[in-house]
Order: sequence, then C-alpha cells, then structure tokens
Amino acid sequence: MASLSLLWEFAPALKTKLLYLSILMQMGLAIYCYIAMSRVRLKAGRAKRITADDYKVTKDEPDDLRVFTRAVANQFEMPVLFYCLVLAMLTASAHSWITVLLAWAYVVSRVIHTREMIGENRVKIRRNIFIQSTRILLLMMVEFLIAILFIIEV
Repeated sequence: MASLSLLWEFAPALKTKLLYLSILMQMGLAIYCYIAMSRVRLKAGRAKRITADDYKVTKDEPDDLRVFTRAVANQFEMPVLFYCLVLAMLTASAHSWITVLLAWAYVVSRVIHTREMIGENRVKIRRNIFIQSTRILLLMMVEFLIAILFIIEV
C-alpha cells in the first residue's frame, strides 16, 4: 500500500504543474483550431468562394470550410469535461501520477483527432480516436472517484 501512495505523494509540485500544462495544451489546441479556421475562411474569401454574409449563420458554408468550424466546436464539447475534471481533481488534491499520464494521453488523443479531422478526415479512424479519448476521460473519472472514496480525505 505504501508504494501505491507514492502515486499521490511523489513530487507533488511537478505533478500539479504537469496537470496545469495539460490544460494549457488543450486550450492551445482550441486556439490553433480558431487560427486554422480563420486562415481557410480568409483564403476562401479572397478567392470569392464565400462572403461575409455566409457567416451570419454559417449554413451555407462550403464543406471544406465547415470541417474547420466543426473542429472549433469540438473543442467546446468533450474537452470541457476534461477541464472540469482536472480542475476538480486539483482542487480536491485527488490527483496522482496516473492522472498526469491520463491527462496527457487525453490531450495527445485530441490533437491527433483534430489533425485527422482537418486533414484526411477518415471518419472511421477519427471515430476510433474519439472513442479512445472518451475512454481515457472515463478512466480519469474512475480514478477521481476511487481517490475521493478511498484514498484522500475530502
């Protein structure tokens, strides 16, 4: 049991910093998506493929541009749960090195998912990446539950 407690007690400052950095990396991915979306929209506007009126409700947005709009929207769906979960774990001091590994695995999976979405966009591959990222988030939730029920005093 002592070796298990090391997962929570070893290098607490580094562990905390790495979790905050995972949040910043996920935020950076959202900003990257915004920048990529803006670039393709500006390029399409210069080529006269779209006008400013097309973005009043974006229903007439061409498919090759809409994928970037969806990539941005994706950053405000499941990743919001990630932010909440990591911040809850930090607040409750219920984070371990497992949390750090899972958090970074989640962020990397979201980067890969986004690259696939705005790249080749192979739906089956993208779906599998999404499922894996969801599983990682669920594992983090289970770890949080175990920590608050059995390991730490809340």
